[in-house]
Amino acid sequence: MKTSITIKQIRCFSLILFALTFIFLFAYHINHQSWMLSMYVTLLTTFYHFAMRLIVGEAVTVIYKNREINVNSFGFRIHSYEHRVYKLIHVKKWKSKVITAKPEQFDLRKTGPKEVLHNMLQAELVHRIIMVLSFLPLLLIIPYGVPGVFISTSVVACLIDLTFVIIQRYNRPRIVKLLKRYEELQVSSDDLKSLGLSR
Repeated sequence: MKTSITIKQIRCFSLILFALTFIFLFAYHINHQSWMLSMYVTLLTTFYHFAMRLIVGEAVTVIYKNREINVNSFGFRIHSYEHRVYKLIHVKKWKSKVITAKPEQFDLRKTGPKEVLHNMLQAELVHRIIMVLSFLPLLLIIPYGVPGVFISTSVVACLIDLTFVIIQRYNRPRIVKLLKRYEELQVSSDDLKSLGLSR
């Protein structure tokens, strides 16, 4: 069963991280304790990853809300080798256990197949942008050092979002097929209406 976490919860947690970040920054400037600096850097990096995800998600939603994304474009086209890769890493077994922030956007019981497909493409774009931006904290290596910490957290964050990209691409062929059938049924229904054969 897929677990959901609301955007409101993410925002609340981000605000808590923001407050704690400045508390430890202030405390470090007063006491100059190394552990306070470590806590500040850790909280700052964590806050960035949460806040950045919220900003990217909202920005893409606003920009692409009424814009169509071409499912067959180079960046979104599903390649023949992908199915073998997804089968190798057992996507089918673990995809339902991944947390999602807006499960209603992918629920065919609440949303039509065309809208679900659009939401899937939009979600993939969001996570691909986040994957790139996950490496921005590497700039903090310059003032604070400890490259191992920043590199490892950025790689882990990138891999987390890669799982969401994989899930969207794994599910897409089924939705595309469903949408095609849905559109064919709609065309058939319209033809019957034009001939006066439907009730």
